[in-house]
Amino acid sequence: MPLPDFQLERYFARYEFNAPYLLSSSDCESQTIGNVLALEPGAAEEFQNLWLGYTESQGDPALRDEIARIYTNVEAQDILVFSGAEEAIYVFMHAGLQSGDHVIVHYPAYQSLHEIARAQGCDVTPWETNADDNWEVDMDFLRRHLRPETRAVIVNCPHNPTGYQMSSEKWEELLALSQEQGFRI
Repeated sequence: MPLPDFQLERYFARYEFNAPYLLSSSDCESQTIGNVLALEPGAAEEFQNLWLGYTESQGDPALRDEIARIYTNVEAQDILVFSGAEEAIYVFMHAGLQSGDHVIVHYPAYQSLHEIARAQGCDVTPWETNADDNWEVDMDFLRRHLRPETRAVIVNCPHNPTGYQMSSEKWEELLALSQEQGFRI
């Protein structure tokens, strides 16, 4: 499947390691392994004994157990671990979407969230937000643009690049719409 150049990565390839100041990062400040291991007693010894061979295809069972502990209604067997967002986006869109499907994408967005669906033959509608409204999503816009062939509404919260976090009330409204209309979130 041909995909357009990933513009953000092309930008970083050009400037990330030679600009005097990097003001566009969305990740945390880099740390050494030693600094990270010092945050938890015994972590350095555990790290020294960490097995680096293959694990279960769903992800390491201990990691899935820890992730499941964060949630109240999720079990470890319901969790699939990926090595990064790009891989998860790609797998979801190939498993859950097909050519001719309609997708609504929270926008502005990480390019993969709309381009992989588009490259797969999906019709993509940007669910645009803007700074004047504090990046708030417009649920009426969403309702107006839902179609019978809408298979997914892609939401990125906390939002990259704006930091917007959808309220619990809006999440509930989105979940109710999903159940009523049959699209995935």
